Amino acid sequence: ALCTSGNLQRRELASLGLPLAVQRPVRLCTMRRAVLALAACTSTALMPPVGPRRADVALRAERVNYYNSLTQAEKLDQLGRCRFMERSEFADGCACLEGKKVVIVGCGAQGLNQGLNMRDSGCDVSYALRQVAIDQKRASFVNAQSNGFAVGTYDDLIPTADLVLNLTPDKQHTSVVNDVMPKMKKGATLAYSHGFNIVEEGMNVRDDLTVIMVAPKCPGTEVREEYKRGFGVPTLIAVHPPNDPEGKGFAQAKAYASATGGDRAGVLDSSFVAEVKSDLMGEQTILCGMLQTGSVLCFDKMIQQGIDAGYASKLVQYGWETITEALKFGGVTGMMDRLDNPSKIKAFELSEELKGIMSPLYAKHQDDIISGAFSRGMMADWDNDDANLLKWRAATAETGFEKTPAGSQDISEQEYFDNGVLMVAMVKAGVELAFEKMTAVGIKAESAYYESLHETPLIANTIARKKLFEMNNVISDTAEYGCYLYDQACAPLLGDFMSKVDPTTIGAKFNNGDNGVDNAKLVNVNAAIRAHPVEVVGRELRGYMSDMESISVGDATAVAARAAGLEWAATSNQA
Repeated sequence: ALCTSGNLQRRELASLGLPLAVQRPVRLCTMRRAVLALAACTSTALMPPVGPRRADVALRAERVNYYNSLTQAEKLDQLGRCRFMERSEFADGCACLEGKKVVIVGCGAQGLNQGLNMRDSGCDVSYALRQVAIDQKRASFVNAQSNGFAVGTYDDLIPTADLVLNLTPDKQHTSVVNDVMPKMKKGATLAYSHGFNIVEEGMNVRDDLTVIMVAPKCPGTEVREEYKRGFGVPTLIAVHPPNDPEGKGFAQAKAYASATGGDRAGVLDSSFVAEVKSDLMGEQTILCGMLQTGSVLCFDKMIQQGIDAGYASKLVQYGWETITEALKFGGVTGMMDRLDNPSKIKAFELSEELKGIMSPLYAKHQDDIISGAFSRGMMADWDNDDANLLKWRAATAETGFEKTPAGSQDISEQEYFDNGVLMVAMVKAGVELAFEKMTAVGIKAESAYYESLHETPLIANTIARKKLFEMNNVISDTAEYGCYLYDQACAPLLGDFMSKVDPTTIGAKFNNGDNGVDNAKLVNVNAAIRAHPVEVVGRELRGYMSDMESISVGDATAVAARAAGLEWAATSNQA
């Protein structure tokens, strides 16, 4: 009954393992959801009828990767969706949402901070939570109520909502959407800030509902902080092609982005697919994984060299933020220019060596993300009660870096560069590799830039507050899993490199002599840094972000002051 007329390729149906009788050509646009639904129904019908975790089994059976259901041409089209929008396109601000009821489901780091920004922008915002969260006064309930928002159950608020924002952890998306979708009124809009549920789990949304995405490129705490500074964070927006029945999705996505402050920093007109595939790659590698691996390895190296543990801890904890602040304003070029000439050449050489070692790992991560292998592995861990994630989280808490408090020594801003040449090299290598692997599979340079270079300083800020605990606490559950997965492979991969690396590149000033270098070599190094594609596109995109403000870096007091203003907002991604 689902397979009527059109031109869907027979091989796509065959790949689902369906009987020949239903492998008839069907129309691509409208029948994509039918194929996904048919596969879900078929697999669900074959489920075991009994068992204590039947509901969980049902959810697993219904997962059909949307991206893998597309033709190759459609995959390339979706991956390549990326247009930097002009500020004039946001002249109406969030007027499209005037008089509309915005209901946010979930009040964690993204949920609370986006809601605060939207309310300050004039939107009518309330929070819908599960009854048990309200009864038990869980963190999500306390966050919403203590900040003056109306809070109610799904039954109380969803039926009258014009725009429902699903800002719960990725792991909860399927159950949340299945609960709220039947309660949504006809013609309402369902919004996401990460497209994993649509792209990797194949969520099938009601035909009459509009589905959009507004994805700020940073943790929720930074969404609020940048808004309070009068700026914002770069944001990707998209409309899910099968779910725009009234053609209003794009206008609503623009208004939502404006309400959170994204239009002040730059907005990319993108797709669910491009956001997911680039976001997963960035967060697993340079944004979180490389910073975690680098933190532990650099700290351990300094301890092996007999450097004071408190100094080593402080250099790493506040060093990432200080180093990447230069990255934020001047790209890799600006970061490298903070080094004296001999140190710059050394950092360049180290980064090239690191890229040679890590390139196959970055390629594997990108391949596994594109194919869906990463998502399958992570969802299998979900189904196994997060066994790997919890094991890796516990192991991270036991590292020497996490357990050693930062010392009381004064470290000047320049000292973080001078005594952290290896850290600079790690940032450069990670940014460039992540960018290269993303663009190699068809992700546009602008999108790859935001998911590699631009977001790195925002993640580094979280480490300055409360080390790796804070970073992994405020990023998404998907990002946390990907970070640990990367670290499990990268740390041993760099073992030999770390055992042989020049000890003066971390914890001590590399250049204690004159600043003399070979002129031709310096010229070539500078040219190579500036010519990298991430620098080319970065120079253009940073031109749109002239309103960015500097933050005090390398200063524990200043960081503590910023952190104090975030305590109420830095809710765990597990809340």
